[in-house]
Amino acid sequence: MAIGIVAEFDPFHNGHKYLVDTIKKNTGEAVVAVMSGSWMQRGGIAITDKWTRTRMAITGGVDLVFELPVVRSMATAQKFASGAVSILAASGIVNTLAFGSECGDKSALTKAADIIINEPPEISEKLKRLTDTGMSYAAARAESYRGIVPKDVLDRPNDILATEYIIASITQNTGFDFMPVKRYGAAHNGAPAQGIASASEIRKILREGSSAAEYMPDSNFTVYDRTTLDTAVIAAWRNGDAKKLSGIADVSEGLENRFINAAAESVTVDELCMRVKTKRYTLSRIRRIAYAGLLGLTKELSDMPLSYIRVLGMTERGKDLLRQMKTAATLPVAIKPSSLRGGCIFDFNSRAEDIFALCAKAPQLRRGGRDYTTSPVMV
Repeated sequence: MAIGIVAEFDPFHNGHKYLVDTIKKNTGEAVVAVMSGSWMQRGGIAITDKWTRTRMAITGGVDLVFELPVVRSMATAQKFASGAVSILAASGIVNTLAFGSECGDKSALTKAADIIINEPPEISEKLKRLTDTGMSYAAARAESYRGIVPKDVLDRPNDILATEYIIASITQNTGFDFMPVKRYGAAHNGAPAQGIASASEIRKILREGSSAAEYMPDSNFTVYDRTTLDTAVIAAWRNGDAKKLSGIADVSEGLENRFINAAAESVTVDELCMRVKTKRYTLSRIRRIAYAGLLGLTKELSDMPLSYIRVLGMTERGKDLLRQMKTAATLPVAIKPSSLRGGCIFDFNSRAEDIFALCAKAPQLRRGGRDYTTSPVMV
């Protein structure tokens, strides 16, 4: 059996390497990662393509990488976690879920998950009162549970995701054990420390044209330009029909009209999102909606159960795990991506990949169809 992790590796950095190395040192087991493809949970594109990020992860110690399709990778924390956990569970080779955590306390995180799953009525009422005042759901939930969940885990980003992974695992009856690894070095979105910088800090350094080599095992890759899509996103909202756009994932309470009106006055995605944002909606949610409008990611698509396991890369040890999956997996396992052609989620994912490709500078990387033809990375 193997240890599963969920990641974006955007990009793979020393903190990720520390997590993988710690897991292997403490367990001796192989590490299997479910990794977001080219579209991120915060909204927008990855710093570089998913095959490059897979290679970085494989050379950094991960044994097998599966793709989290865009219908879950660019979704709420709950759907993101649920989708990733469902893939690990369906692989049939994972018995433990590991994750970074600020508190590093398995008991506290599991207790928090149990409390949230069985939400007390008074918490539900307080949560509704706070969201009715215009507070975002994430902030309202953290406030509602403060002093009730152990160590206030809903106040810290990695602990929040860890709790969501545990909730998804419990509600899906995966039987997973949990292995929190206490976060080391830089805080989320914080300044570099002890040779480790957060992914957001590294992306900032790279997009400014500087080197982040000291924070990464492998810093030799092409950076994709997210601003390339600004005009396309604005056009999608300017040219969109309000009725159809109301069906975009995560749109509610007339947000489609705010986007349409803001698009008329905006020239970049950042400007569009700031015009739409209020204290009720987090910037990440607004950014996800902005790009979902471009991709045509609807609520219907975002609610579809995942129907396959796409392999992005493997080591020799990973190949052994794949052989085990022939009898253990409960979903089709795709090593040759062409075998997935015609599937609703995969075809949508491939169209999204073709749009992502337009952010590459090299002409050969801007062409469409790579999702159907690119084989897994093997190291």
